[in-house]
Amino acid sequence: MQFNLDFKTEEFLKIILKNALNQKIRVFFAGGAVRDNLLGVPTKDFDIIIMGNAVEFCSRIPEIKVKSVHKDFYTVKVLYDNLIFDVASTRTEKYPYSGCLPVVDEIGVDLAKDVKRRDFTINSMYCELKLINNSIEYFLIDLVCGVEDLKNKTLKVLHDKSYIDDPTRILRGLGFKYRFGFDFSNHDCDLISGYFKHINRENMSVSRVCEVFKKILSFDCADNIFREIVEKKYYKILFDDDLYVDFDLIKKIIFDLELTNEEKSDFLFKILENNFQKMINESSIASLIKLFSRMDKPSLAYYLYKTQDINVYNYLKAKEIKLFLNGKDLINLGYKKGPVFSEILDKLLDEKFKNPLKFPSINEEQAFVLENFPLD
Repeated sequence: MQFNLDFKTEEFLKIILKNALNQKIRVFFAGGAVRDNLLGVPTKDFDIIIMGNAVEFCSRIPEIKVKSVHKDFYTVKVLYDNLIFDVASTRTEKYPYSGCLPVVDEIGVDLAKDVKRRDFTINSMYCELKLINNSIEYFLIDLVCGVEDLKNKTLKVLHDKSYIDDPTRILRGLGFKYRFGFDFSNHDCDLISGYFKHINRENMSVSRVCEVFKKILSFDCADNIFREIVEKKYYKILFDDDLYVDFDLIKKIIFDLELTNEEKSDFLFKILENNFQKMINESSIASLIKLFSRMDKPSLAYYLYKTQDINVYNYLKAKEIKLFLNGKDLINLGYKKGPVFSEILDKLLDEKFKNPLKFPSINEEQAFVLENFPLD
């Protein structure tokens, strides 16, 4: 194998490898970095694994700074020349309950044990790093036939309890399916079906599951992922209600409101949550602006999806309308500061919404105000 690394990353790895050599510790890339390299896909994230205690190992290297430590998982975030790297320990894990966070049993284990905690075979390959004549050499280690499954574009977990232990693997698998053209093996499809027959959320890490939902729904291929989540009812990992979804309307709203990928993710997740509360009806444009301006774009999109309220489009249009007059101008006209200011400006906005060309300058706005709100 060969990795095309920038100079600073390579410099960091050489420091790690020199110290590892002195301490007789083995160093690896694992997971996505190896998979992406074999696929020819650029990757920015390198999962660095050491066969030992990563926290103790990194804390003994003077050239790098320990930025944070995740004590429960024996992982460490380190800083080197303004670059941040994650370094993890090889370990074994167990899941006391379905969907909960794993608990670490042992660290510094060999790869044959470490590999058992991973999700799919395509993410369970390692690449050992060795420093030879001050150059980094890379050696692929495949204990689970990951290379073969990568070639066949097949998603396989490592044991039959895998989806029960961690149902987010179903969601992550969808991400691989639509990003890289993979699909679950027939056996995995059976395992997934089995999981949904006996869902247990009692000790589930809901925040973690929500995070994975939102992550995969932020991908460019989120439309396809969302459709499969709905059609195969994968949302049942978290939610009980059956969903009836208008995919065409969703697509239109995303286009009309120009949602970013992150906003789209939040919008689609709100649809999965299916927790809608009708808002109070408003009539004037000014009141709509006040009402809708308190909502972020995903919430506004969800409101539009549930109500198909054309006032949302009126609000978006009204947002572009600018008044020449402001409070200071009203004071100069002779009005006393108070509730009348909002009344005047709201009325102006309503009139301008009906006909944006009605008041082409501040003079016309002033004339309208003086006519409709006579001074005492």
